[in-house]
Amino acid sequence: MSILAQNLLVFQQTKNFSKNDFAIMDGAGQQVAHVETGGSTLGRMFKGARQLTVFDGPDNPIIQVKDTMTFGRDRLEVLDGQGNPLASLVKRITFFKTRITIDLQGEELDLRGNLWGFDFQVTGPDGDLATVSREWSGMGNAFLGKSTYALHLADELTAPQRQAVIGSILALDLIREKEQRSN
Repeated sequence: MSILAQNLLVFQQTKNFSKNDFAIMDGAGQQVAHVETGGSTLGRMFKGARQLTVFDGPDNPIIQVKDTMTFGRDRLEVLDGQGNPLASLVKRITFFKTRITIDLQGEELDLRGNLWGFDFQVTGPDGDLATVSREWSGMGNAFLGKSTYALHLADELTAPQRQAVIGSILALDLIREKEQRSN
C-alpha cells in the first residue's frame, strides 16, 4: 500500500556519521517506504546529510528533500519523485525561538510546538494538517543512533500535500542535524 494512503506513519531513524536513513511503517508496523541519504559519503562526513529521498517501493522515489546552500537562513526544498517542486522551508530566527515556515505552493504553513523534541503540529490557515510525536524506542536504540516518531496526517490532505508534509518532517531532521554539527 502506498505511503500516501496512510494517515499514521511511524519513522524509525538510523543515524551515524555518514547516513541518516529511515524505515517508514504504517500503523500496523508494516514497512511501507524507506528513506535513503543522498550525496557522497565524504561530503556527508564533513557537512552532514544534505539530501534525502523517500522510496515507495524499490526504485520508486516519491519525495526528495534537498538542503540548498545559502548564507543566512536555512532553506530546504521538497520535491516530488520526478524533481518537481512541492514546497520550500525556511528557518526563521525570532526572539528567543526558532520558527520554521513552509511555502506549499502559495499556502503558508507553520511547524508549531517543540520542534527539537519532536512534539509539534503542522498548521495552516484551515487548522492542523499533521501532528508529530516522539516515541520511546528503548535505551539500546538511543545509544545506536536510532529514534522513532509518529506522524499523524489529516484525512482530507491531497497527495501533494501529504508529500510536502512528509518531506517537511524529514527536512526538519536535516535542520536539526546541521544545528548539532555547528554547536
